[in-house]
Amino acid sequence: MDEQMFDTIADLLDYKRNIILQGPPGVGKTFLSKRIAYALMGEKDDTRLEIVQFHQNYAYEDFVMGYRPNEQGQFQLEYGVFYDFCERAIMNPEQNYYFIIDEINRGNLSKVFGELFMLIEKEKRDEYVTMGYSKEKFTVPENVFLIGTMNTADRSLAQLDVALRRRFHL
Repeated sequence: MDEQMFDTIADLLDYKRNIILQGPPGVGKTFLSKRIAYALMGEKDDTRLEIVQFHQNYAYEDFVMGYRPNEQGQFQLEYGVFYDFCERAIMNPEQNYYFIIDEINRGNLSKVFGELFMLIEKEKRDEYVTMGYSKEKFTVPENVFLIGTMNTADRSLAQLDVALRRRFHL
């Protein structure tokens, strides 16, 4: 990647807070996403980087929060990977955090994101909503950046939700 392309991606990420890198299979979109995040951090800090891969069974309960059975056979509320990530970012507002979603178009995005569709918008960052499961207030902080990857050979690309298209720069 040349410097001009990197600067363009960095500017778009700063502008929207959310981007999706598209390309054919096997060209290194996920590898590039990590390198972009590290370059923008100015260091390789894995505590400020998280990577997940969406698939058809990936759900809100995995991403944000949901009830799961425990060893006693009871259900308890567990927080998902994105919720925990945002909590870490809230505790360290001076540092930027990068969340990479590999194969973002393979998940049922409305089901996975839920009310986060509103909170990931740049203008809605640091606003709070009441979460459905916990009834607690939650926000996606200003210092969280989302980088999605998408395979252009995948037929599900055309089915991308308009809400997602509005919130991510493609």
